[in-house]
Amino acid sequence: MKITIIGYKNHSVRLQKLLKGMNLDSVLWNHHTDDFSDVVGSDCVLISSPSDTHIKYIKRIIDESPSSYIFCEKPPVTDMDDLKYLINLDINTKRKIFFNFNYRFSHLAKLIKDTELDLGKPVYYNFVSSHGLALKDSYKDNWRFTSTNNLMGVYGTVGIHYLDLCLWLLGECENVNVRESHYSDSKTPDSVTIEMKFKNGCVVNIFVSYVTPFINQSTLIFDDAILELDNGVVKLFNPRDEFDENGNFRKPDEKVMMENETSKDYYDLSLNDSLEHFINGVKNGVEFSIRDFDTSIHSNSILLKKVYPIFKERDND
Repeated sequence: MKITIIGYKNHSVRLQKLLKGMNLDSVLWNHHTDDFSDVVGSDCVLISSPSDTHIKYIKRIIDESPSSYIFCEKPPVTDMDDLKYLINLDINTKRKIFFNFNYRFSHLAKLIKDTELDLGKPVYYNFVSSHGLALKDSYKDNWRFTSTNNLMGVYGTVGIHYLDLCLWLLGECENVNVRESHYSDSKTPDSVTIEMKFKNGCVVNIFVSYVTPFINQSTLIFDDAILELDNGVVKLFNPRDEFDENGNFRKPDEKVMMENETSKDYYDLSLNDSLEHFINGVKNGVEFSIRDFDTSIHSNSILLKKVYPIFKERDND
């Protein structure tokens, strides 16, 4: 299998290491030095370049190497016209494109989807993910901070993970409100709060930032359980009806459902599972889910503040 990764450092190297763990060889393609003919004929191409270049490579692969499967990092695009291009692709082309919203493969998502684990109805989700990248001198010239396109910053690189996860888990969103702040010299907002209200009644609050001390916490509250993620450790608290000796409600006893040393380990597991899902699809020549493609498009459109409606589910997706 010929696997080409568009990118030459950072996340591209991480993907290459994960592929190596699957006993698969891959080649890093450097847009500064390499010729695109090296990409043509790949069984699959992994796009791990800056967000605003994704569409350029998607178009070139479709035009010059149409048999190749495409794995593209999020967000799919950073411009509404480019999103319309993806929307208007024919269905067979869409089925060969996989956008890497790997939080869909996270342990939290798996627990919520587990039909044997009765959590009750979703009531409130809260996500906080932040560290001080924008204040590091070594990153001051990074594309995340020098671009004027908001989707190139923490909004489109981190916030979209949680927004997409909620759309994927909760379905139709009735209202979205985005608040942006600047605490550094970054040209893109370095701190963003996203508030969402879903048709099923669940309320979501997402805070992502590149200017605070490290924190990675999620609290998902259901009417019969609470799921908590703190730096890679997932805990379950249930059922609701737990009482103290005076008959007052108390917090249910915790059950540790997954324990990682760091939040990075937790993230890497979801990334590995997402990548493995894609690679297995390529090996078996499957057609990827149009519903998943459409949810990716919807997540992207919300970030662009020109909401494209959720598509109806299609048969067999």
